[in-house]
Amino acid sequence: MMNLQNEWTKLLRKKSTIVLFCLSALFPLLVGPAIQMMQSKFGFTAFDGESFPLVILSLAVTFYLPLLLALCVSDMFAGEQEQKTLSFLLVRPLSRFKLFTSKIVCSGIYLLSLIILICLSSLITGAIWLENFTFSGLVVGLLSFLLSWFPLMAMGILLVFLAQWVDSSSKALTFSILLYLVMIVLTYLLPAIAEWLPVYDNTWYQRWINNGLNIATFGRTLYLLSFCALFFTLGYYKFSQKDF
Repeated sequence: MMNLQNEWTKLLRKKSTIVLFCLSALFPLLVGPAIQMMQSKFGFTAFDGESFPLVILSLAVTFYLPLLLALCVSDMFAGEQEQKTLSFLLVRPLSRFKLFTSKIVCSGIYLLSLIILICLSSLITGAIWLENFTFSGLVVGLLSFLLSWFPLMAMGILLVFLAQWVDSSSKALTFSILLYLVMIVLTYLLPAIAEWLPVYDNTWYQRWINNGLNIATFGRTLYLLSFCALFFTLGYYKFSQKDF
């Protein structure tokens, strides 16, 4: 895709991207031995090789990955507008639609890369340091991480839409974090409203593991696809009307 390689190269050249990749890979590797030492010291088993990757995934999809996704989206849209670099990209024979799409695809690849790094690190840690690591646990862990990409990407597209309304990366990041926190609170206070929000699917992988493909998961998949299409369209409309 035109401009996708350019967006990905810009992202990789940032020191923050490399640092976050390293932290994502190191965190499970450091937590695993610490858990094993505590379990050996106190004589109980809180996590084993099968459950450890899912615990890390739960923490990642709830706190870590949404923050990194918000940081990426804010910098990729509002940040470049603030730095006046988008106008230079549009001088090239590149339509706004292709530019907008390439940025979203790049953010999706970035998110998938983070998920794979955390997944591999968690699985390796569970296999080396913790007991009861089985092949079925490996498969479930891998599928759980991959399934988590879809609802997180729906959240990312919503953040892209939000980023079109501000003119600086710091404002976009602040509003994105506030929006995410509000949605998290609403899932507990107003469960009926929560079903309309992408954070409701933070446990998306658990539904697929427990229920597989049934009417509920299929319907939720269609809803998330519609959610992505809606906010992609609204985000592009706002992006196409902006004066860079």
